[in-house]
Parts: sequence; structure tokens; C-alpha cells
Amino acid sequence: MTEYRIRRRTLLAAGAAIAAQPLWAADEPFPSRPIKILVGAGAGGTTDITARLVGDKMGKLLGQPVVIDNKPGASGTLSVAQTVRAPADGYTLVWVGNSVMAISPYLYKNPGYDVKTLIPVGQATTSGFILVASPSLGVNNVKELVAYGKAHPGQLSFGSNGVNGSLHLLAELLKSEAGFEALHVPYKGGAESASAILGGNIQFLFDALSSNIPLVRSGKLKALAVTGPQREKELPEVPTMAEQGYPGMTTEVFFGLVAPPGTPHAVVMKLNETMGKALEDPAVREALQRSGNEPKFSSPQQFRALVDKEGARFGALLQAKGIQPE
Repeated sequence: MTEYRIRRRTLLAAGAAIAAQPLWAADEPFPSRPIKILVGAGAGGTTDITARLVGDKMGKLLGQPVVIDNKPGASGTLSVAQTVRAPADGYTLVWVGNSVMAISPYLYKNPGYDVKTLIPVGQATTSGFILVASPSLGVNNVKELVAYGKAHPGQLSFGSNGVNGSLHLLAELLKSEAGFEALHVPYKGGAESASAILGGNIQFLFDALSSNIPLVRSGKLKALAVTGPQREKELPEVPTMAEQGYPGMTTEVFFGLVAPPGTPHAVVMKLNETMGKALEDPAVREALQRSGNEPKFSSPQQFRALVDKEGARFGALLQAKGIQPE
């Protein structure tokens, strides 16, 4: 055998051995390069803000940059679909919330991912939705809104950031539980629906707490209720839905981290531990609370249980409305 053939066989054998190695080895320090977190929303919104606050602190604790990569589109599902195709090594993660984890799987036959195969890292934040009305409507609480709807059939309309999104479904749930009718007017996003209610084109809506605190405080909108299990620190005078007779409407906005299927357990736990430490930082906690979000750290198992619970609830609501996956 010639020297050339010997060298060629040696190189081929070495290449095969390298190719057979796993993407992440137990003796490889993690992380040893930057981590990317995909965010299925544009810059500046609540989803983006929470991801950046938590991700930046995690990067400092890990000693590697955590890069936020905004991938808006298809109600956030594009970011998750891209993540499941990434190497399962902990270097590509996705920041997720209620919509992509608990609603989209029941709306689409193939959203591009299977929630059950995703690897939860942990929950990071929670906040309630808020039910607001135009001051010109003259209602001060949920009871008065329901009474107005029953007394004025066909005269109430509400907005949302899209058909069958969480904000739309919450209003449908209220209509179903309270027994009144209102016309749904969908908009392309939260900014447009906010402009619509401020302009008098719709009378009420459910929305993210954070974006409505300034409008409520200035008197431009009337807060009727919050959907969390307890009153919000930023608006302690506003009662919960449960306090007003609708305990079945207690729900929260959650955000957290998810990894691709097959991500090693050791990597997941390293990320979970780091996220927990990031959420203990006073500056991070204060910044999250200013944005209307409360730090809420959980284990991967607890995050999985939350996703399953919310998915079952919204899935049942969609089924009750006769909505079939497209």
C-alpha cells in the first residue's frame, strides 16, 4: 500500500470519528460561545423587552453573550419552528409565551413544531391581562359592562390583535360566561387596537397589562378588571375577574425559555439555574416590574405543567366555538 493511500485512509477514518461525535460532549464546557435566543415578535414590545432583560443578565452570568434575534411572523410560530430545526446543543433557544405554546397548536394542524417534543427550560415572568373600556361608555366594572351589553344588543364592539389570539379568546370567554353579545373587530396588532379604542371605534378590549398602565393612569381608558390570581401592584385599585364573579377567567401571560428537542439535560439545567439567578438580581426584577411583568421562576417540569394546563383550557374553548385546526 502506498504512503498516499495510507494517509488517505487515516484521514477518512479520522473524519468519520469526528462526524460520529455528539454535538455536545459532557466534558465540553457550556457555554463556550454565544447563545442565541429567538423572539417571535418585533423589537420594543413586551415579548422583546422581557427576553432582553433576562437574556442580558444570563449572558453576564454565563460569561458568554446572549444575542436576541427577533423573528416576528405567523403569530410567533416561525421563531419556534426555526428553533426545533436548530442543533440540540443549548446554543439556540426561543422565548415563548401563551400564544405559541397554548393556542397555536390548537389552531394549526402543522404550526411547524410539536409542543410535546420541545424541551422547557423554565418560566421567567408572569403578568395578567387587563380588561379596559372607553370612558365614554360609562361603565366602571365587569358587572356594568355585562349589563350594558345585555341592555344594548348589537351596540357593543371589542378589539383584539388578531382572530383567535389570546386577547380575542378572552373576550369570547367573557361573552360566553356572562351571556351577552359584542362584535369582534380584529386588528393587525396591539398598537392598532389601542388606537381604535382611544378613537372611539370600539368600546372595550382585553390587552397586555404593561401597555395599558399609562393609559389607565392618565384617564384615557377605564380599567374594569385584571385577569391574574391577585391584584396587580401597579394598579392595586383594580379588582380581579375572580373578585367580580368570574373565577374561570383567571389567566396569566407567561414568558419563558424553550430548547430544541433532544437538548442534553445537563445543558437545560445549567440554563435553568442561570435564569433563576438572573431573576434574583434586583435590577432585573425592578425593570421587569416597571414593564408590568412579575418575575416568576420555575423548574422545567413546572413550566411543562403550566403549558399543558393553559393548552387544555384554550383548546377546550376553541373546540366549544367549533374552531377546527387549519
